[in-house]
Amino acid sequence: MSLSRDSRQERKLKAVRRAQFRLKQNLERIDWEEDSLLPEIEALKSGKSVLGLPDGMAFDIVIEHEVQNPSEAAKPDTDA
Repeated sequence: MSLSRDSRQERKLKAVRRAQFRLKQNLERIDWEEDSLLPEIEALKSGKSVLGLPDGMAFDIVIEHEVQNPSEAAKPDTDA
């Protein structure tokens, strides 16, 4: 079954409008990164207060490996 001309035009219009929406979001994200995020990162690097944390406070981010197989969870960690 082929698409009718109206249906095809509608799909093309939706594609264009979605692309415009994503472009707008991307441009706004660039402004937010330049105006908000990068200054916060620079402040953090220089030891200034960021997000209400005391001066010199560092973020300690720890990513732990989550074991998917329960039988492996019982095994002792031998990486050390």
